[in-house]
Amino acid sequence: MFRPVRRFVSRSRPVIPIAIGICVGITLSLLCSPLLDSNCGFDSFVHVGSSRKTNAFFAGIDDKGNPLNDDDFEPVLMTANNPPVKKSIEQHRLVRMRYISSELGIRDKLFVGVVVSRGDIDLESTTVGINKTISHYVSKLVFFTKSSDPEAGLTGLNVVPIEADKTVTRTFEIWKSIYENYGNDYDFFLLIQDDTYLFGERMIDFVGQINIGQDVYMGIPIHEADMEVTYCRREAGYIISRNLLNQVGEFWEDCMRKSWSSMPDLEIGRCVHEHTGAVCSAQHEGSLYHSYNFEDKVLTPVEMSDRGLRKALTVYNVMDRRTIFKLHMFFNEMALNQTYKKITANQKIIEVTSKYTPEGKQSLSWPTGIHSPYNPSTRFDIFSWEYFSMTHLYGSSDAEPKIPLTGANKHDIDEVLTTAMSRLNDKYDNAFMLGHLVNGYRRFDPTRGMEYTLDLELKLTGEKKEIQKRVHLLRPLNKVEIVSMPYVTEYTQVTIIVPVVFSNREEVRLFLDSFSKICLESHDKSSLMLIFIYTPTEARSMATNDIFGVTKGYVTYLERKYPGSHISWISVKTSIPSLIAVMDVVAAKFPSDTLIFLTNVKVELSTEFLNRVRMNTINIWQVFFPIPFSQYDPAIIYADAPNPNHIDVSKSAGHFDNHLYEHASFYNSDYSHARQLWDEKHPGSTTDHIQSDIDLFEMFLNTKLHVFRAVEPALKQRFQERTCHPTLHEDQYQRCLEGRAEGLASRSQLAMLVFQQQQQEEH
Repeated sequence: MFRPVRRFVSRSRPVIPIAIGICVGITLSLLCSPLLDSNCGFDSFVHVGSSRKTNAFFAGIDDKGNPLNDDDFEPVLMTANNPPVKKSIEQHRLVRMRYISSELGIRDKLFVGVVVSRGDIDLESTTVGINKTISHYVSKLVFFTKSSDPEAGLTGLNVVPIEADKTVTRTFEIWKSIYENYGNDYDFFLLIQDDTYLFGERMIDFVGQINIGQDVYMGIPIHEADMEVTYCRREAGYIISRNLLNQVGEFWEDCMRKSWSSMPDLEIGRCVHEHTGAVCSAQHEGSLYHSYNFEDKVLTPVEMSDRGLRKALTVYNVMDRRTIFKLHMFFNEMALNQTYKKITANQKIIEVTSKYTPEGKQSLSWPTGIHSPYNPSTRFDIFSWEYFSMTHLYGSSDAEPKIPLTGANKHDIDEVLTTAMSRLNDKYDNAFMLGHLVNGYRRFDPTRGMEYTLDLELKLTGEKKEIQKRVHLLRPLNKVEIVSMPYVTEYTQVTIIVPVVFSNREEVRLFLDSFSKICLESHDKSSLMLIFIYTPTEARSMATNDIFGVTKGYVTYLERKYPGSHISWISVKTSIPSLIAVMDVVAAKFPSDTLIFLTNVKVELSTEFLNRVRMNTINIWQVFFPIPFSQYDPAIIYADAPNPNHIDVSKSAGHFDNHLYEHASFYNSDYSHARQLWDEKHPGSTTDHIQSDIDLFEMFLNTKLHVFRAVEPALKQRFQERTCHPTLHEDQYQRCLEGRAEGLASRSQLAMLVFQQQQQEEH
């Protein structure tokens, strides 16, 4: 009997601890359940909390206008008989700034004001010299004059007229204008006279070392013992920080009324000291303001060696524009020499420290400090070299493997040869004279710049012996400069002008359908004007048999289908249509601020391209001549395949036709101005001799406007057979023939076509 019990106990021994644990747990839960139903006084001994708290921000108000907090957001039990009541929360919309610099409070560094006191602004005044030498350095340059009418041709100056008879009153008015219009936009404000030269690069570095949060009143100090005030001499210029200007700005007018002396710099210093306690100082945080008096002096080698001039930020009492340019050249040469010294010193440091790198001195690339040459990963990434001689350039493109060395290319090669000979003679004590260029190679490396390899045949000076040397040169890439442009938006209305002749009247329907889909259905801000061009013969039968009657009827249908659409047309009679002749008619029918896009019926419109027209065309600044992607002849490229009826940007479907200039966008006022200058350059001429589309391009080149011409993938043009009139100028006629030949198909496609025709003739 005991044997089975003993056997059972031995087998169940591993389970016994588990059973005991379960029993103890059940017993404890039964004993503690009455205590959990009530707090039993444990609130004072037990703290229930969370080890981590989530920080959340709730924005909104309830129905009564009270702000909501964390307690208003609580879980709600959703049942069929008790549906939850939704609380309406009014979210406040966050208004963001247009520019991140405005939101972060980032300001431009330096504002420079120039007090024009020596007559009006003209081409020979020192004001022009000041503008040309410092406008590209400082953030803002404003000229405060007595009149607002600068000489014609100087409209690029930022002129602010301050009408005041007394010098003291005018100075206070200038500072008041600066405070009200520019007080929160710049960190430092510098006021100089119109006979003061300012080295902008050094001044920018100078103010860049000063704490923008300090009260700064810097210049050349003069102490007035009777009034117990130290003020800055106005001839040398003086700097006031934004913090100081904001403190004293509201008191300028009060100080102007209380002023009694005839010295404006004294009154400004007295006002600053009275309301802020600041006095003029030439030194701040280790930065020292230097200025140089150039009165009755000439820029001679003796003056150039003067330490006071070489350290100066400003040079005052400069009496003519030519001297300002000489001073600017002197200071820039001095800065350039210092830059060369820094480059040499840095190169030596790199060479010394390179031996401590894992690769050792082998890690150095030539020139020292410049990126190493690009290392291609595949054969498709290899940059090809161009071969050149003294007369021709080889391998620049597949279309023209050999072109004459002219223009910018010739200037580039000549400069490289001159630099190579100069460096060789510096190294070998003028031992060589250039015989001729044996071989020349160049390529552009986007990581470092333009590389050159020259094989030169050199003549030894004073000897008949000739030797050959191979030299390597690099034109490194410089820092990228951001060119400031006027502000434009994508909300400007574009007026599309399309000339239509009899030969392409069938294409108008496709263009109108494209315009309806892209512009009318999407309510794009654009309008369309069709120019129906009649020859004298076609114009005589227009009343009985209008060749464009069907097209005009379709325009009327679109106007009814899309109410409010801006589609119009006019009829023009001319024997030889040209873009300038068309624009002469159109320009008179639109306001001067109209943005015009001149094109043809072969293009495919897109919203992307129209927005690019708006962004790249700037009134009184820039015109846009896009290079379209032109389709090849479909009869050739789709001879053995179906025509897809759309244009893909690929080398087998078309090419960017740089021979076309008939697509252009500009403002009507810019066209009128360019047309006036063209008439002055070609007096007595009419539009009958203007037959080429390049004449419109050259007309804008004759102005001071920027002419922007670039490839435009979004502008696609269907194939058109080009007609070249023998009456064109010789160069224009040849250009037209080249464009017509290149527009048929690619070289490989034309070669295949010729091969197939030869095969057919043989069989």
